[in-house]
Amino acid sequence: MRFAEELLLMLLDEKTGYFIPIPEWKMSCVLAGGVLMDLALENRIDTDVGTLTLIDSTPTGDELLDPTLEEIAKETETHAPQFWIERIARNADAINTKALDRLSKVGILDADEGGFWNLSSKVARSGRYPLVDGRTGEEIKSRIMRTLLDDEIPDPRDIAIIGLMHSCGGIRAMLEPEEYELAEERIELLSKMDLIGQNIGAAIQSSYRPPESMRTVRHRAMPVIGLKDMLLSKTFRARDLPRFFAEQAQKHGPVFDLKAGGRDMIVIASAELNHWFSQKGRLHVRSQDFIADFQHTWGTGRSIASMDGADHFRMRKMVRAGNSRAVVEDRLDELLAMARGHFDWWGIGNAVRTEMACQRMIGEQVANLSVSIAPADILDDLIKYEYRALLATVHKLVPRFMLRTPAMKRALGRVLDLYAQIHASHTPAQRTGKRRDLVDDLMDLHYSDPQFLPETDLGFAFIAPIIAGHYLGSEMSFAIYEMLTNPDVHKRIVAEADALFADGDPTGGDLDVSAIDVTHRFIMETLRLHPVIPMHLRTVMNGFEVEGYKIPPNSTLMVAFTASHFDERFFKDPLKFDIDRFAPPRGEHKQYPNAYAPFGIGTHTCGGARWSELQLAMNLMLMAHHLELELHPRNYKLGINPLPKMSPDRKFGFRVVRHRYPFEATETAYHGRKLN
Repeated sequence: MRFAEELLLMLLDEKTGYFIPIPEWKMSCVLAGGVLMDLALENRIDTDVGTLTLIDSTPTGDELLDPTLEEIAKETETHAPQFWIERIARNADAINTKALDRLSKVGILDADEGGFWNLSSKVARSGRYPLVDGRTGEEIKSRIMRTLLDDEIPDPRDIAIIGLMHSCGGIRAMLEPEEYELAEERIELLSKMDLIGQNIGAAIQSSYRPPESMRTVRHRAMPVIGLKDMLLSKTFRARDLPRFFAEQAQKHGPVFDLKAGGRDMIVIASAELNHWFSQKGRLHVRSQDFIADFQHTWGTGRSIASMDGADHFRMRKMVRAGNSRAVVEDRLDELLAMARGHFDWWGIGNAVRTEMACQRMIGEQVANLSVSIAPADILDDLIKYEYRALLATVHKLVPRFMLRTPAMKRALGRVLDLYAQIHASHTPAQRTGKRRDLVDDLMDLHYSDPQFLPETDLGFAFIAPIIAGHYLGSEMSFAIYEMLTNPDVHKRIVAEADALFADGDPTGGDLDVSAIDVTHRFIMETLRLHPVIPMHLRTVMNGFEVEGYKIPPNSTLMVAFTASHFDERFFKDPLKFDIDRFAPPRGEHKQYPNAYAPFGIGTHTCGGARWSELQLAMNLMLMAHHLELELHPRNYKLGINPLPKMSPDRKFGFRVVRHRYPFEATETAYHGRKLN
C-alpha cells in the first residue's frame, strides 16, 4: 500500500462511515505529502528544508504516483517542498478517489450506495489486511495506536505515517484529549525521526490555506431564474423538471438562483457537481429540515430520511440486508404470484388506470417482502394520506388544515392500525422459521437501543418501504408507457421474457446478467428519462464554494441530480429512448461518476436501488410474457404530474387485449375492489 491509502485507513471513522474531519486544505496537503513521500522512498525525488530535487524521472508504474512524478519532471526550475505540496494538493480529489478505489478492489474497504465506507468484514474480524502484492499486514490503526500509547518500537514506515498524520492534526482528531496528552511527547519525538518526512511535514504545516490562484470567487452575481423564465420554458410547462433544470444549466451554468412562489433556492445541476456533492455534500448540508414536518404528521420524531452523519450511517447499516436485492431473489415466487393475482384482477378488455394499478401491485409486493403483511385494503388510504402530507408539509401547496379533514383522519387512523398490526405480527414465536425481513432487523435495533430507535419512531420505519413502493409504482407506470410506445424494444423484452419463463418460473439463481440484460437496460433507460424523484432539497449548514460561487449557510440548496441525464456530453441524443446506450462498448452511464444518478446522490442515495431495479424488471418481464397490452386511449401522449413526485398523469391507462400464456392467479386482496 501507498501512504495515501494508509492515511485514509488511519482517518476512517467506523462509527460514521466516513473520515475524521480534517480541514479540507490540510487533508489535500497531507495526501499530496503522502505521494511525495512514496516518490522519495522510490528514489525518484529527494528533499531538504529548501528544495525538492528530481533524481529519476522513470515511471514507477503506479497510478497514484506517476502523475505527480510526471508533473515534477516537466518543471524546469527547482522549488521548495511547500511549493510542490500546494501544487499537488490541487489534485487531491483524484488521489483520494484512486486510493479508495484500490482499497475497495483488494477487499480492504467496502462502500455502499451512499458513499459510506467500512472496513470489509474480513478485515474487521481478523484485524489483518488481505494479500496485497503477496503480503499481508496488521490493520494499521491498531498498529499505530499501539506504537503511540504502548511505547512499541515503530517500523520506519510507521514513523513516516505518524509524521504525516501529525502534520495535518489527524492524530489529535483521532484521540481523546486525555490520550493525546499522554502521547503528545512521543508523537513529537517520532515525527522528527524521519528526515524526509520531517521536511514534507513542515511543508504541510506551513501551508495553512490554498494559494490565491485556487481561491476564485466571481465578482458578478449568481444568475437568477424567476417565474417568468419558468413560464416561458416549454419543458417547464410540460412539467418535465429534470429537462427544465438541464436546459437552465446549459443556458446559465450549473449554479443558479431559483426564485418563484415566494421561495428562494440555489440550484446545482451538473454531473461535475453531482460528483462533488457525493464526496463532500455531507460536510455542508443537512436533510432534516424538509422532512421533519412530514414525519411529524405520522407521529414520528425522526427517520432514516431525516438523519444525517453517524446516526444515518448506523441506520443504513441496520436496514441494508432488508433492502437488498437478495430479498427479491429469495422470495421471487411470492412476487410472481402476487403479480399474477393483479393480472387476473385487471381482466381482459377493461380500462385500467396505470399508475393506481401499478402502485397497488408494487405496494402489495413491497409490503409482503419488507414487513411480511399484505395490507391491500389499507394501501389506498396510505397513498391518499401520504400525498396530502407531502403537498402540505414538503411542497407547501395546500394548507395544513387539509390534513385534518374527516377523510384524512380516517386514513391516518387506518395507518396507525397498520403500525400495530405489523408490530404484533413480529413476536419471536410468530417469526420462528421464517425468512428475516426488515421489521425483524428494526425490532432488534429497538430492543438493543430503545433510545436510538424508540417506539414512537418504529411505526414510520415500518411503513417507509411501503411508501417507497408507491414511488416505484410510478416508475413502473413510466416503464409500461415506454414499452408500449417502443414496439421494437417491446419485442426484445417479450423474447427475453419468454426464454426466462420457458421452463416454468425462474429462481433467484437464474437471474444472471445475460438472462435479463435487455429488460434491465430498458429499466435503466426508463429511470434516466423519467426519474420519479428528480432532485433533493437540503439546508446549507456550512457555507461552501462551487464553480466560483459562494453558497451561504442557512440557504436552501436544490440538488438537481438528474439534470445530467440530459447532458449531451455523456448521453448521445438524450431525448431519444435508447436502451443500447448502456451496453458495451458505449456504456454511456459509466463515462463520468454520478452522471447517471436515478436513485439520488450522496449519503441519502436510495439503499434499495438494486432491489428496485430487479423488482421492476421481473414485473415487466412477467407482464410481457403473459399479457398483450394496448394504450388506453390508443392515441395517448405522455403527460407528467410533477408533484408530489414525477408520475404519468391520470389520463394514462391500458387494456389487456389477451393472455399470451395462461396462468393460475393467486387470490389478491384487491379482488372485488374497483379498478379505478
